[in-house]
Amino acid sequence: MKSYTLYIITDSNRHFLNVDITSDFALIANEIRSSSNIFFPNGPHLTRIVYIEKFESKEKADKRLLELRHFTFMQKEKLIRKQNADWKNLCPFHMNTVEKKSVAYTS
Repeated sequence: MKSYTLYIITDSNRHFLNVDITSDFALIANEIRSSSNIFFPNGPHLTRIVYIEKFESKEKADKRLLELRHFTFMQKEKLIRKQNADWKNLCPFHMNTVEKKSVAYTS
């Protein structure tokens, strides 16, 4: 039987909170880890999963998703702090937040 995971993802500054569901959490975590901001370098780089809920049915997950999408930023923040007070990354894989390229200048 499939299980569904609802998650809230944020950037390193906690300015953006995005709520979504997936049936393959490992795939989502991998995509987040390997993503880059090539097209929108000044946009938010959502790299930290800070809230997770698991559901056995798609209907329950969708219902909860709609409920959380109508939450204000403060309501989402309160929900996250109940489960994850330190806003730690709950993703099971080590994710690099921003990959920086090193440049060496020689003369």
